[in-house]
Amino acid sequence: MTEKNKEYKVSQNLITIKGILTSAIQLRGENTSEPYYYSFIKLKGQSVDLPVIFKIKGDQEQLIKPPLKKFDEIELEGNYSNSSNNVRKSFTCLDYCRLVITKKCIGCCDKFTCSSQKNFDYCSNCEVNNSRYVSREDKCSECDGSGLIKFPNQPIRGCKLCFLAHQEKREEKNIFAK
Repeated sequence: MTEKNKEYKVSQNLITIKGILTSAIQLRGENTSEPYYYSFIKLKGQSVDLPVIFKIKGDQEQLIKPPLKKFDEIELEGNYSNSSNNVRKSFTCLDYCRLVITKKCIGCCDKFTCSSQKNFDYCSNCEVNNSRYVSREDKCSECDGSGLIKFPNQPIRGCKLCFLAHQEKREEKNIFAK
């Protein structure tokens, strides 16, 4: 988000809505002074899809197409339109985020979905030591620092990365070595 958009967000009372995109994002008004991208969103409890106008601009004031697809579950921040010309209400979006994202599992390389708030690294089949996240604080990216790895429905095994990392220390302690 650009600095201009951030400043505008602070100065306005923005509304947050959640829903599912029901159409692809398309460009409108490309030959006018103010082109925009638009789509439709299905809100919970509503029978009619709400038109959404995306007016998100980059650093050089260029219009940015949101990388969203039909059926994405999203959260939008913006304002409802106050146009006397249109009877149908629309929503002008200034910021957005995906609520459900598709990722590639670090363990098995399969694709899986998760919420953007949780943002897991592993799919549910590959969780390591009862965690679906890669440990960012520990030195070892494979285990939780214990040197042991526990996959679901698998016997506990030693961490190969820890074994290799500490191999030099074991050789120094070995009194039978040359």
